[in-house]
Amino acid sequence: MTQKSELRTIRVRIKSIEADALRDSLATEPFNARINGSSLECSVSVDSTVDLRARWNSMMRSLIGSEEALMSGVHPQLD
Repeated sequence: MTQKSELRTIRVRIKSIEADALRDSLATEPFNARINGSSLECSVSVDSTVDLRARWNSMMRSLIGSEEALMSGVHPQLD
């Protein structure tokens, strides 16, 4: 069983052609976001499972919001 004071970490890797823009859109978020090749890597580390779940949810909401904002700027070419 994991001790309550042990550090827990979640890492998410997202492959994207817009990895730089996605990282930049997350600059003010309270988690690490860095580029590794063509992937964005995000991570959170905390001491309790309850906090880890809350930060995971916040990270996912931030990623979804950033992706939607970036996608709203994409318009198909019209002939």
